[in-house]
Amino acid sequence: MNLDQFTLNGKFLMLALDHRGSFKKLINPKNPELVTDGEMISLKSEIIKSLEDQFSGLLIDQNWGLKAYPQRKKPFLLPVERSGYLDKNGERVTELEYSAQHIKELGVSGAKLLIYFNPNAQNATLQLQTAKTALEDCQNNNLPLFLEIVTYGEEENLVINSLKKFQEAGIVPDVWKLEYPGNLENCQKITVMSGETPWILLTGGQSFEEFKSELEIAVKEGAKGFLAGRALWQEVCRLNGLEKEKFLKETLPERFKILTEIMQL
Repeated sequence: MNLDQFTLNGKFLMLALDHRGSFKKLINPKNPELVTDGEMISLKSEIIKSLEDQFSGLLIDQNWGLKAYPQRKKPFLLPVERSGYLDKNGERVTELEYSAQHIKELGVSGAKLLIYFNPNAQNATLQLQTAKTALEDCQNNNLPLFLEIVTYGEEENLVINSLKKFQEAGIVPDVWKLEYPGNLENCQKITVMSGETPWILLTGGQSFEEFKSELEIAVKEGAKGFLAGRALWQEVCRLNGLEKEKFLKETLPERFKILTEIMQL
């Protein structure tokens, strides 16, 4: 699989903007259902344009992201899972929605699968099977898979223990997209465990400064880049007028520049 297309100087400098239901909630927390398609497409387009000269690739969604990025000059990923998750007795079940062949016809350079995972949950085996199905589908269609593991539960070292479960099940994607595992030592362990498979850092709902600090540690210990979403741009969803314009023209590009500089350390 050609992963070089997603990198700049061997580093993954990627923008995550495939958010669907969560994006509506950021725009209108009280009544997300009132957010229009036009508002979604417009704001995603503005974020992409703000950073297009900087990112090496991006992750967008089928419903609004594709329309927000008509030029598609940079390689992009599309998700294969359904938005959100199915709640079964308190456990999170990921459902596949798109096939590798389907998204390949849309011009993608790769696929992304988000798996919610608790290694000690009853549905862990089901989640692993879903990941294996998606991985085999991507391999059969010669499409790189970025596998995103988002953990939940109260146990310690969830990221490490989850990665171990996937590897034991024979599931090895082209790129691991992982949460910050808590400390420097765990970053070291992930680098050793992942071997030749690159791992990159994802953002959650933390602040930009928090993610910046996490990335500095992860990169020093072997992470090959980032796929940055909410921590990078989430504030813009509630801004208007001059504040919004300043964020898009100054704050957002400066933030991405900072992350890129960290990757060169």
